[in-house]
Amino acid sequence: MTQASGCILFDLDGTLVDSAPDLAASANYMRGQFGLAPLPYPAMRESAGQGARGMLWASLRTGPACTRFESLKEQYLAHYEAHISERSAPFEGVLEMLGAIAAAGLSWGIVTNKAGHLARKLCASQSLLPESGCVVSGTDMGLLKPRPEPVLEGMRLMGADPANTIYVGDDARDAGAAAAAGVPFIAARWGYVAGGADISRWGAALIAHRPSEIVPAALEILKSRRG
Repeated sequence: MTQASGCILFDLDGTLVDSAPDLAASANYMRGQFGLAPLPYPAMRESAGQGARGMLWASLRTGPACTRFESLKEQYLAHYEAHISERSAPFEGVLEMLGAIAAAGLSWGIVTNKAGHLARKLCASQSLLPESGCVVSGTDMGLLKPRPEPVLEGMRLMGADPANTIYVGDDARDAGAAAAAGVPFIAARWGYVAGGADISRWGAALIAHRPSEIVPAALEILKSRRG
């Protein structure tokens, strides 16, 4: 691709899409398989950014050390894929933000730890597949955030570099990946930020409380980096 004048890369779950309702519903489905009552949604929401591992721990207190973990994970993901967009939706203001990105002459893409086929299915169901962007899955790469490789791959696909790229996410792993890739980070405070997380320690250029703050901040950050 031709090098963009400016590029914003986004995390997916908890940043662009509120996918927690469907992730939690699948977690409660798993509880039902063991005759357990469903947990209230607020008890599981903050674990949504941690994928299947986080949701299985939140719902069943089951982790990778359990001998049945992989089979439970497969069962969970199969149910989730079948119901991936029943309750999920872009966060309020996200679609308007993406329109503002295009109006400002910027490009955008997605860098997520979600499995690629699930990420693309979720994006397609929400009309969020970037027309000229990318959907990079760290899971598919075998190199998860906070490793920098997924962000670096997103920049490569976008024809961008650290001087004209910003990464936006709602997790400390997102901040770590951005720092390791040498790009500024904007923290999405509206996402699945754990209650005990000290977001001020993430080294963010901005802690954004709503999507409408992203484009003006990105333009200022990119301007300052160009000197």
